[in-house]
Amino acid sequence: MKYGWYGGMLSFEVSSEEMACAVAGAVKTIQRATSLGGTETLIEHRASIEPIGRVTSPLGLLRVSVGLEDVEDLKVDLDMALNVATRVVSS
Repeated sequence: MKYGWYGGMLSFEVSSEEMACAVAGAVKTIQRATSLGGTETLIEHRASIEPIGRVTSPLGLLRVSVGLEDVEDLKVDLDMALNVATRVVSS
């Protein structure tokens, strides 16, 4: 990695907790995690790891820590996961 090149964080919200879990479960290149950081791209559904009764994150919120993978691979992976999750949740 070249000096000065860093990964990034992004968050996005989908329509429901069910949809968020389906997206996180459908990714292939991106790895599901309960903490973020490192060289690989990770996705976290925060609400599912917060203690019962103390959930403060929006139920549809997903957080992504971007690693060293090619950006096109990540875009394809997220697009595929969103499509799979939409089919699963709507059936």
